Amino acid sequence: MHRICILLVGLFCLTACTTSEVIVAHSVDLVSSVEAIPEEQLLDVGIVVFDPGVPEGEIGEDELEELLDQGTYVQVRRTEALYMAVELRDTLQTSGHWGGVWVSPNASTAADLNVTAEIQQSDGANVRLLVMAEDAAGRVWLDEPYELETAAGAFNRRRYPDKDPYQDLFNSISNDLAAIRADLSDEEARGIRTVAELRYAAELSPEAFDGYVAEGRRGVFEPVRLPAAEDPTFGRTQQIRQREQLFFDTLNQHYASFSSEAAPTYDSWREYAREEAIAIREITRQSRWQTGLGIASILAAIAYGSNSSNDAYSDYLIQQGITHIGMEMIRSGAIRRQERRLHTETLEELSLSFDEAVEPLVVEIQGTQHRLTGTVEAQYAEWRDLLKQLLASETGFEPENLDVYVEVETQPAEESPSLEVQAPPGEEADAEEAVTDANGGAAS
Repeated sequence: MHRICILLVGLFCLTACTTSEVIVAHSVDLVSSVEAIPEEQLLDVGIVVFDPGVPEGEIGEDELEELLDQGTYVQVRRTEALYMAVELRDTLQTSGHWGGVWVSPNASTAADLNVTAEIQQSDGANVRLLVMAEDAAGRVWLDEPYELETAAGAFNRRRYPDKDPYQDLFNSISNDLAAIRADLSDEEARGIRTVAELRYAAELSPEAFDGYVAEGRRGVFEPVRLPAAEDPTFGRTQQIRQREQLFFDTLNQHYASFSSEAAPTYDSWREYAREEAIAIREITRQSRWQTGLGIASILAAIAYGSNSSNDAYSDYLIQQGITHIGMEMIRSGAIRRQERRLHTETLEELSLSFDEAVEPLVVEIQGTQHRLTGTVEAQYAEWRDLLKQLLASETGFEPENLDVYVEVETQPAEESPSLEVQAPPGEEADAEEAVTDANGGAAS
């Protein structure tokens, strides 16, 4: 029995002390462009909101319980999907290797290169993304997993105020994309841009540009013919393409605002989740971590007391010590779960309210306003349908007269309170006489 007690005490010490920390935080440096890249060779990058790795819509209780057992919180994942996409966008922009970089609800040929990712694991301690990057010509640049084990110091925002705890992961993706871009010749880069322009034109006006690009045997798109240099319809499609990029810039203001609002809570959630993940993995392994071990300690204490051969004071102290250890472990586990639950609920509220907070966008074309409402995806789909209709119409639509802006809610003007001027005491009668005189003495 003494051996069991010693073992339980040892396990408690392991709970308090054992770690397998990653010592170095932020060990992957971002490779930035050392020289200016000519504008005509810059590729635009669209980062699609990440796949959260959980089912869409409502989830059944059984499936939800299974996800929770795996440490996957549905609404937190959905928050991460947007948050991580914004972080990767910021990283690519900082690197200086690209033209425009934006987050989009779907892949689009408005970008020369589209990056997608699926979150396969994210518990604060470990993160795993399956990343795919494909250019407009259909060439796959990346299709591989990226993994990171975080260091405790990565969550120190005082020391690293401008670095996300997962920054090494985003730096690795950015560096790999930059290395592939560096291997492209100027002709290959121009070819990607040309194919993107032609495919975009065909999407907007298939009757005019269908057949300009063909898909080869390996799934790579190549130009079959080019439009005339002064083709007015093609020129309009490219002006609309530029406006679509401006549309994404407007959406990205909302994405950035959401990311900034979620960051403090999400950082705290990841830090608590990391501690819990490490505790589960290193201490209890197959048990239900601290709570299960605490219950076992209390049971052991009861058994020790009942099997004690005498009433020695030392036996009493051992029994009370084991009981105290068990109670502390249960209390610690309860506090940790409560803290994590609070952060989870906050992130869930942010995620659920994201689409509700999406402000309507107004597209103004030659003085006519079109109001886009609903989710980000719905606004984008409505936008594309509107552009196709306008281009196909014979109204003389000019893309230069197209503006996109966030609808500003007008506040009702507050009525100014009416002011009554009262005469000082003793002067009220004089004031009445003055009014009577002003009315010609008619006081009937």
